[in-house]
Amino acid sequence: MKKLYHGFCWIEETLCNIGFGAMIALVFISAIARNLGRPLAWSIDVAQLMLCWTTLIGADVAFRHGKFLGLDLVTRRLPIKVQRALALVIDFLILGALIIFIIYGFRLSAESWKRSFQTLKISYSWVTLALPVMSIFMSVSDVLDIISKIKQFNAPVEEKVQPLEGGETA
Repeated sequence: MKKLYHGFCWIEETLCNIGFGAMIALVFISAIARNLGRPLAWSIDVAQLMLCWTTLIGADVAFRHGKFLGLDLVTRRLPIKVQRALALVIDFLILGALIIFIIYGFRLSAESWKRSFQTLKISYSWVTLALPVMSIFMSVSDVLDIISKIKQFNAPVEEKVQPLEGGETA
């Protein structure tokens, strides 16, 4: 199961990188074409579609690697057990929000099925579908994070060695 999940993570990161690179290339080519008097009318719609999916794939990658911004000005001063408990509470709140995104995201996607892009002959639902699909993927990452935190909840705390002035350690 771990191998399957790691493979999925690799695919997700690769798609994010390819999507981001392709989006940059498309916008660049579109700008050049516009300056040459040959605008690519469809490029804005494709870039919007790619931006939505790439951003949400990237959100799952960032979440999985713990790269979301967080404010720990107060929590880092709390005892480690309290920090761990708060981290679990926050993960459960995130999971609740993701479940709401899944439910209402699929509803929004169904409601926008008849709406289409101006230049593309595809439904706008392909944009709105990104939210519930990526919320499902992020929910998997969140559940795995919750399981990991529960397993480590009572683990002993390693003391951090604080560097002294001049780079020496105590």
